[in-house]
Amino acid sequence: MNLKMIGLLSLQIVFLNFACFASNTNFVSNEEKKVNTLNSVLMCPVCPGESIDQSQNEIATNMRKIVKGFVEEGKSEEEIKDYFVDKYGPVILLEPATSGISMYAWIVPPIALGFAVLVVVFAVSLMRRRQKSAAENHTYGLTEDSISEEEKEKYFSVIDRISNE
Repeated sequence: MNLKMIGLLSLQIVFLNFACFASNTNFVSNEEKKVNTLNSVLMCPVCPGESIDQSQNEIATNMRKIVKGFVEEGKSEEEIKDYFVDKYGPVILLEPATSGISMYAWIVPPIALGFAVLVVVFAVSLMRRRQKSAAENHTYGLTEDSISEEEKEKYFSVIDRISNE
């Protein structure tokens, strides 16, 4: 019985190893990777916010064919992007350019995020200071003599009994 279980487990391990080797994605060529990359950064002119990779529109299908043809001809990614920018304008690219006025699209969000973090840190520290000073100033109507020693012992014994249960 035990030998059968060990044999079955060993067989499963062998099959899992073969499955892992078979799922290796190194079978995708560099051309296909380049085509997929370009298809994911070019926007469909008809479908706002969708790449030509996502869109099922006829124009996107034609654009994918053009990209594949250019890659097969050996054109670089920049040449292919420039072709589409010349044809449709800079809005065809899903990510903004890293030069000119478009540089603000890359610079402003991290600066705004940093400023927001500073504001939150300042607000939290201010709230903690106010809470601390409020706790020190308020006695909630209690004085030192408002609870006798006997009452304190009574309450503490009840608390101890409850916490030990």
